[in-house]
Parts: sequence; C-alpha cells; structure tokens
Amino acid sequence: MKEQLVNRCMENIAHLSALSGIPFFLISAEDKKLLYPGDTRGFCEEHACSRCDALNTHLYGCNEAYRWNGKYIYYCPIGLVFTASSVTDEAGNLIGGAIMGPVLMGEYDDVLAEMDEALRSKASGLPALSTSNVTNLSEVLSAVTSYAAGMPHSKVGRIVYEQEKLLSSIYSAHEKMLQEGGDYKYPIETEKKLHALICSHDKSGAQMLLNELLGHIFCSSSFDLDTIKTRVIELVVILSRATIDAGADIREVFLSNTNYLQEIEQFSSLEDLSIWLNSVMHRFIAYTFDFSHIKHSNVVYKVMEYIKANYSQKISLDDIAQHVFLSRSYLSSIFKEETGESLFSYINKVRVEKSKIFLMDDSISLAEISLMCGFEDQSYFTKVFKKYTGVSPKKYRDSRGKVD
Repeated sequence: MKEQLVNRCMENIAHLSALSGIPFFLISAEDKKLLYPGDTRGFCEEHACSRCDALNTHLYGCNEAYRWNGKYIYYCPIGLVFTASSVTDEAGNLIGGAIMGPVLMGEYDDVLAEMDEALRSKASGLPALSTSNVTNLSEVLSAVTSYAAGMPHSKVGRIVYEQEKLLSSIYSAHEKMLQEGGDYKYPIETEKKLHALICSHDKSGAQMLLNELLGHIFCSSSFDLDTIKTRVIELVVILSRATIDAGADIREVFLSNTNYLQEIEQFSSLEDLSIWLNSVMHRFIAYTFDFSHIKHSNVVYKVMEYIKANYSQKISLDDIAQHVFLSRSYLSSIFKEETGESLFSYINKVRVEKSKIFLMDDSISLAEISLMCGFEDQSYFTKVFKKYTGVSPKKYRDSRGKVD
C-alpha cells in the first residue's frame, strides 16, 4: 500500500477506534505485512499463540472482505472476533485492508472458557460486543475505508471497470462474427489457452481470455438469456478444472460451484448476469493467485473434515462448535447458509455414504453397519438410509448398489 493511502486510512480509522475503544491495524496484501498505528503493537503480536498465524489469519479476513462487498467478520483460531474491510486501487484490485479487533462476541464466559488460563487472563480485558454491534462496527469500518481510499465497495468500481472490458470483448466478438459469416466457429482453442494461463499464474492474460470467451458466448447465443445461462455453466466447469490444476483447494471450488449453479438460475437480465459473472471470475482467479501463498481454512471445511473423521462416533453440535471455536447457533447458521443444508442433514449423508461401502461386504450384518456408521440402532439406520437413497439397506445390498 502506498504511504499516502496508509496515512489516510490510519487517520480516518483512528477516530472510529477512539470512539469504540476497539484497536485497529492495517494489512498490506502486496507486502504481506501488518501495519500498526504509531509505535503500538497489536494484541496478536503481544500475545502470540501457537495455534494461530496472525498474518495469514488476517490476510484471509482481508481477502474474504474483498470477495464479500468490502466487509467480513471472522474468528481467529482461539475464538476472538475481528472485522476486516478491504482496500482497492483505482482498477479495483485488492491492495490491503483495515482490521478492527480483537473483541469478544457472544456469551462472555463461554468465549473465555475455551482458552487456557494464561490467555484467558490476557483476553478478559478485551471489549465485549453483541452480535448486532459487531455487525454495526463492520458496516461503519467499511464506510470509513471506502471514504479513505476513494474507492466504493459496491458494483460501482471494480465491477463497472470490468463491465467496460467485457462490453469491448462482446463488440469485438460481434465484429468477428459479421466478418466470418457462416464460417464462424466458437474459439475452442481459447479455452485451452485459458487453462494454460491459469495454471501458469498469468493473471492479466487469464482475465483477458475470460472476457474474450464471454464475448463469444453472448454473441453466438444471440443474447438469449436461457442459452447464455447454459453456456455459462460450461464455462464455470472449465474454470473449476483449471483452478484446481493450478493448486486451488478442490473442496472450496466444488462447494462454490454448487452455489453458482443455484445463483445462475435466479437471473432475469443479461446485465445482472454479466455483473455476477465478473465477480465469479475474480473469485476463481483469487483462488489461484491471491490465495496461493496463504494457508487458510474455512470453518465449513473444518466442520466437514471433522464429521468425516468422526462419523462412527456420537457427534453433538457442542463437539463441532468447540472444534471450530464458534457458538452453536452461529455455527448452525453459517453452515446452512454456505451449504444449503443443516449440520444434522450433512452428518446423516456422510454416514449413509460410508454405510454403502460396508453394505458391499456380505459378512457384515446390518446391525453392525449401523453401529459402525454412528447410528443409534438398525431401525433408525434403515429409516435414514431409505430417506436419502429411496431404498432400504437390504435392497441396496441385494442389488449391489445398482438402484434406480
């Protein structure tokens, strides 16, 4: 971040910090560095914890804020809460962010109870905020950074900048179609080049080819919204494979794709779809380029891994919440929001999928399988299995897994 921008952010956020009593610092996404006001040191540096890499934790928060319209609330590994707001340059690229925290959110005693005695003593003096007040803090911080940086977090900014480039690509594709007439063919080679550029981490080249492909899709589909939606789904698959080959987390990409397919169907205008497409392109590129040196783990993936590792045992919501340092209610809320299903439903799905493997072994009884997969008894196992597969465990076994 440029010194002038750093000073401007520091000056503006200092007023909010003084008013709220909550400390703040900046983070440079370019230099991978935490910047504290004056000669002060932040809580994370003064009270280093072996369970947390402060720099990567806050880089994660900053990048998530960039993805989610300029603001993001997150927990550190020991359960303290921070809110981040991204800062972008004139082209809409992420260059840094502002972080406020830590604070205690939720039931005061419950949060401290998860810490060891030494850390509990240090954290007991931190500000305690309700969930709604943390949200209010996040909103105000976002407004302050937008003002300080002179760059809005909304569609006006990065999205509009990308829209101009996309419109240019559509115009070029249209001209090419007119020139070639009936000989026009979709540039399949461009897809292959895009894959190669993403794998080689050529960010600007990948962005250019993405816009070029979108231009061809819009024109070759005669700007028919339903046809474009189908072609966009194909493009999302191409981007997914290239992003995974380039080193992105396969679980994060697949989870995002599920949400993308649902979102695509909701659009009723080309304008809204194209704006959304630009944000998706940035997100895919972020998986490969912006996160390539950041070891971060999303709460949802931690939860999924925990369930897969403990499916044979009794799993309570309290157990999972403690594992990811979240309250029960908040954990349930974000899991449902991100995956579209409840934790209870996901646990049962994992257990059913595991049981299918054991059902292929005739030497294991249904009663044994139900216990091996964490079900209370065979009757409940049969009920849940039939709910998710449409057939009983016995029928599944008898058909060797070949069911309609």
